[in-house]
Amino acid sequence: MLTARNHYFLLAFLEKRGILKDKSMNSQNDNLSSRCVVLVPLSRVDAAHHVIKQFDLNAFIEHNPSLAMAEICLLHQQRKSTQPWNGETPIQQLVLIHTGEMEEVEQMVSSIRKYLPQVKVSELRNGRIEEYENQASVVDALVEPPIVHSEPVDADELSMLLDNSPQEVDE
Repeated sequence: MLTARNHYFLLAFLEKRGILKDKSMNSQNDNLSSRCVVLVPLSRVDAAHHVIKQFDLNAFIEHNPSLAMAEICLLHQQRKSTQPWNGETPIQQLVLIHTGEMEEVEQMVSSIRKYLPQVKVSELRNGRIEEYENQASVVDALVEPPIVHSEPVDADELSMLLDNSPQEVDE
């Protein structure tokens, strides 16, 4: 028989293990609870420490986009290997802080979206962590490039096109 005390103990145990989550938590509060990677320039590392403390993040701090991508890949592999069969996949997150002056950030984000679409990419904006907006979204909106139909080329035309020797002009 489940008494009130045992019921409380069971709920506390399940909540501690992460099996039972508080119903009042929304995605804004709950999305940063797992391990994440923070990309920040070395000169702004104090801002990263402040954000980690403010949002209670469990984070790796990286200063290079290539190393941040490597950390995301390692984190993805670790989660994939330790995830129980048919279990819930924890959210993986990359947080960008003051990366406007960093090179290769756009390429890294597009690679993450292509190869690791389950990773959530966020950035620090106005004191809040919000979803990263893709600046090249117009290019991403194109479904497929237009199809161009060309006329078939016969062997004589092909040999003429591939021949590099100068030709005399017929008058």
